[in-house]
Amino acid sequence: MFDPSALFNHKTDGDMKKNQWVKFGIGIDVSKDKLHVCFGGVTENQSFKIIAQRRFSNAEGGHKELLAWLNQKRKDASCEWLIVLEVTGVYHEQVLHYLHKAGIPVCLELAKRTKHFFKSIGQDSKNDKLDGRGLSRYACERTGLRIWEPVSEHIYEIRSLLRHRAALVTSRTQYRNQLHAYEHSAYSVKPLLRSLEKLIGELNKEIEKMERKALTLAKKDPELYRKVMQIVDSLPGVGLLTVLLTVGETNGFKAFSSEKQLTSYAGYDIIENQSGTKAGKTKISKRGNKRIRSQLYMAASTAIRVKAEPFYNLYERVFLRSGGVYRKANVAVQRKLLLMMYTLWKKDEPFDPEYYKLEKAKKEVAPICIEATLDS
Repeated sequence: MFDPSALFNHKTDGDMKKNQWVKFGIGIDVSKDKLHVCFGGVTENQSFKIIAQRRFSNAEGGHKELLAWLNQKRKDASCEWLIVLEVTGVYHEQVLHYLHKAGIPVCLELAKRTKHFFKSIGQDSKNDKLDGRGLSRYACERTGLRIWEPVSEHIYEIRSLLRHRAALVTSRTQYRNQLHAYEHSAYSVKPLLRSLEKLIGELNKEIEKMERKALTLAKKDPELYRKVMQIVDSLPGVGLLTVLLTVGETNGFKAFSSEKQLTSYAGYDIIENQSGTKAGKTKISKRGNKRIRSQLYMAASTAIRVKAEPFYNLYERVFLRSGGVYRKANVAVQRKLLLMMYTLWKKDEPFDPEYYKLEKAKKEVAPICIEATLDS
């Protein structure tokens, strides 16, 4: 096991002897076959310096060489340090898990965040070497970065099945649209129609199979399944797939310590556009997990349709305030449902509609009490 406390004890580099280091950052730019690693640091005068750069293969042998290289470059153990990787599809996953198992703290960042940082430091060009350097500086200069923790294998399997199901649903929608178009065209090509109908039928079977497998996996963890069903049975609008998908995409809400973090992760954080007398449109960022937003759209629509409280009351307020824009009101309900699931999961409690009725009654009584006090 790699010992993080022993990192950076070896002082053989002449440049390291001359500088008094404050913090070290290692940036790893990941591609399908290669890892470009940049080892940098910040000195006492707050200047960023590159110490070393090297390429490794993105395979098991390369990961071992990377770990050995880090051991050779270790310096002052009391100095703060961090490794930063950028999300790159699935190519980053193997090295990320390898470093985590070795006991090395690693931060996984979204490409949009690092891209804005690169622009802020004047790095407009893009290649592996520059990206590695930018990530190294990002690790040195940014504070409050969250150390990555892996998703449990059980939740990972559920998440993968439901993501595959979502892809199948998208394909089915495309084939259904094609079938509809050909059925209403001037000429009917029967072999084409039969082929599309067959494809749609097979996709229906696969979608049902993925749903059954995801449910079977959820039942294998009695505690997880109990908490999921507790929300499904009490919270209006949400179904089993909605809760399972949300739990899978958030790793059981383990990575979040506040509602603000969760709304940002799901892309429901608010972006204002106001300056002086200018008042532009306020909207959500949509810079988050679109799978959660897509699933919650139908859940919110159901809650609105059945007029479930307190969600319908929220819908009416936003609908009127936005001038009758249904989508904005629906998004407000989506966000409310997500935060409600988060609260119920953390507290391990079922949803209690009577609680909100009491709160509403208190708000209605409060103005009367105030007026009575003033009269007396």
